[in-house]
Amino acid sequence: MSSAVATVPQSDRPDVLEFVLATLGFITLLIELPFVWLLGGPFMGWFIGAVLFAASWGAQLAITRMAERMDPTQAVGIAGISSIGRAIIVVAILFVVALRVDKTIGLVAAGVFAVAFTIDLLSRSILFGIREKKRRIAREEAA
Repeated sequence: MSSAVATVPQSDRPDVLEFVLATLGFITLLIELPFVWLLGGPFMGWFIGAVLFAASWGAQLAITRMAERMDPTQAVGIAGISSIGRAIIVVAILFVVALRVDKTIGLVAAGVFAVAFTIDLLSRSILFGIREKKRRIAREEAA
């Protein structure tokens, strides 16, 4: 007895790996929370680090979409200025939290942000390589 199974073409399927890579910074934040608790860190430190990461990630996403409509020179310039600007803003906020609120909260927030940011940067770099390879293969097949 055979059964007919409708298959979706590969290009129409949601790619789980791409989704995980695109959201790995946020997944990392969720993984960091139990470590902060187990190590006796303040929840507020984790929360501030997570909010700063999410805000930076959202700003990066918006600027990337805006840069896609620019010529390459402008896009690289705006991406670079944005990257440096976001870093300065995050460091300034963390500095104020450490000085005015609590040093431990500021330190935990900085650690949470740094780990999530680093993992996100690494995963987005891998994702870019995967997508570029898919584009190249699609161009070769179309030719």
